[in-house]
Amino acid sequence: MANDSKRYGMVCNVCGSDDVSRDAWAAWDTRKQEWVLRCAFDDAFCNRCECEARLLEVELAPPT
Repeated sequence: MANDSKRYGMVCNVCGSDDVSRDAWAAWDTRKQEWVLRCAFDDAFCNRCECEARLLEVELAPPT
């Protein structure tokens, strides 16, 4: 997807909200002095529904 000019978003499969998150592991990188994402898991949560969700990838309109 790095060379793809299309933009994508993740939304809740129930309500369509993009206020979603996934469980993940982050590790401290001493060289960069910041947290670095190491792994994203399948478990997802919708903050609007306040429940577990399945995330759907949707194509976003080009920026105006």
